[in-house]
Amino acid sequence: MRSPTWGGCFEPLSGHVTSTRHDRKSLTMNRRHCHRLLGAAALITLFPGLSACAAGSGMPGYTVSQQRLNELLARQFPVTRNLLGGLADLTLSSPRLGLLPASNRISTMFDLGLTERLAGSRYSGGMDLDYGLRLDLQEGAVRMADVRVNRLTIDQLPRTQQQLVSKYAPDLAGRLLSDMVLYRLPAEQLALARNMGWGAAALRVLPDGLRIDMGPAGTR
Repeated sequence: MRSPTWGGCFEPLSGHVTSTRHDRKSLTMNRRHCHRLLGAAALITLFPGLSACAAGSGMPGYTVSQQRLNELLARQFPVTRNLLGGLADLTLSSPRLGLLPASNRISTMFDLGLTERLAGSRYSGGMDLDYGLRLDLQEGAVRMADVRVNRLTIDQLPRTQQQLVSKYAPDLAGRLLSDMVLYRLPAEQLALARNMGWGAAALRVLPDGLRIDMGPAGTR
């Protein structure tokens, strides 16, 4: 990112000035320019390593670590939903997040619990899934998208019930997790990025975390 050019922002007024429409328009444009430069300076301060990142990739941005993503996701669990018309409760808990850079997706393993309401029987198991990501600029949130369930197991569940759960649980999990917030941009960063006319140009899954590259809206 090029260094801000401050020319005209701090020039003192001297002598008699005759205001014209052109003068007023120029002054307004100059003020906007200065505000955007000030915003850029503040943005560089708030985004970690912004200048260095911009120099390397052409767009400023930062990386959220895998550990941080897992911590934020874990705060939203356990989650329980009805299954089989209310005959059972399905609970997802203890998410363990993995990174899939090759496909630009994220994998997550959950502990799974199934409780039969009538009999009160409880079963445990696990679920593995992966998903893509999308940016919700309106709320400044990185959300799950295109959720795919790869494995679902429930220990000691009778075969007939296992087949029913295997048939309906993946769809329930997909609907439950679709659009779930994985990460939320800090309000200060989001406000400054909007002031600069920036949006998240790219979400990239790396071996060590999620890279959020910032740039003008529509940049790829």
